[in-house]
Amino acid sequence: MPNSFVARPVFAKYRTLFMVVAAFSLSQASFADTAATTAATATTASTQENENSEAESSQEQLPLWELGLGLGGLHQPYYVGTDQTRTFAFPVPVPVYRGRVFKSDDDGMRAELIKDQRFKLDLSLDFNLAVDSSDVDLRQGMDDIGSLLQIGPSLQFKLGGGAQDEWLLNLPVRANLEFDDGIDGAGYTFAPNLTYFNHFTWRDKPWRAGVAIGPQFGSKDYQNTYYGVAPEFATPERPEFEADSGYSGSRLLLSLRSKDKDRLWVWFLRYENISGASFEDSPLVETSDGLSVGFIYSRFLFKSKQTVSR
Repeated sequence: MPNSFVARPVFAKYRTLFMVVAAFSLSQASFADTAATTAATATTASTQENENSEAESSQEQLPLWELGLGLGGLHQPYYVGTDQTRTFAFPVPVPVYRGRVFKSDDDGMRAELIKDQRFKLDLSLDFNLAVDSSDVDLRQGMDDIGSLLQIGPSLQFKLGGGAQDEWLLNLPVRANLEFDDGIDGAGYTFAPNLTYFNHFTWRDKPWRAGVAIGPQFGSKDYQNTYYGVAPEFATPERPEFEADSGYSGSRLLLSLRSKDKDRLWVWFLRYENISGASFEDSPLVETSDGLSVGFIYSRFLFKSKQTVSR
């Protein structure tokens, strides 16, 4: 089956995607387990109580909430391990909320539980797109895979950096919920990564380039969601297979992001390799790597009159 382009069916086929598209847009913007401008944000928060009123008045005043609307595009494998890919466009709402605990901003969508100059603990979100098995030759006749919402705590350490760059260690652990005809548990994932960000100005606009790399780990239920073959779906060419928990491969993320008061631009590339993974021998695996590329563009059209200091 040839690679596919999806435009129209996106609204029906990926209806669950749009239930969490805000989490997706922000996760892709910060690249799912990385954070933007953490050092500046953490420093401001941790010292705010000790600053005098004159310093506070000099802080940047930002709207409590904003809403951006735009467009995104993505080219990716249906899942890492298949040669078949899909390309589609999708609408991108970008909600920004700068509350004391619940936030949706440059650092992603989360609930900040603990934050210090050197580390922070928050509740973060991510998700994987649904897979229609009829679109993938290796999965013909098997059940579809619903969209997976991933939610869980993420511990982040600042390892170093200066005024324009930063090194971060991210330790996210997430439970997976599969949205299809209902909501089912789909195991757990752990995706530690080392991240480097560099902030610079180009054409009078702020930009941030990011690189993140790290291994991936999954529970047995999560691995089998994508790579298991139940007895009822086994064929002579596709024998029964049950994946074990453990190593899921490695991931390299590259991103280029620019956000100001009017618009958001994000370009991203993700390379994944599953050599040595616990499911490497699955009959649903025909290649050891996968490449995803995409972009997001949004303009901020709605903003609150109430502001907060940052």
